[in-house]
Amino acid sequence: MTLLAMNAGKGPLCSSTIAHSVETNPVVIRRLMSQLESAGLVASTSGRAGGFLLTKPANEISLASIYSAVEDEQVFRMHRESNEPGCETARAILCALMPRLAEASKAMTEKLGGTMLNQIVPVMKNNAQAAMA
Repeated sequence: MTLLAMNAGKGPLCSSTIAHSVETNPVVIRRLMSQLESAGLVASTSGRAGGFLLTKPANEISLASIYSAVEDEQVFRMHRESNEPGCETARAILCALMPRLAEASKAMTEKLGGTMLNQIVPVMKNNAQAAMA
């Protein structure tokens, strides 16, 4: 998403270009882009010069919306029930941890919701320039 934001106004980016940049396979990028497209965050264009574009300005896309588009699991996953129903320790640890993990998940979502994609782009540019130096 940061690459798309940095490339805004210059045309679409293909999955191969994005994949090369983040050192993964283009298939992985296409899967993620499909999820982002379903969430209305990116649009795909076909053809020789096709690829992906942001559907709205980077200052209108929160990190929370990106996260929720590509992650379908809770931040913290734990067994809801013990494999040993009579185990007091297992029941106690779930009772002790679940409210705290829910609070941490809520805090993360709120923090990501208050951070927009355009706020990340300058950090990415600075890191890229430092890596080339």
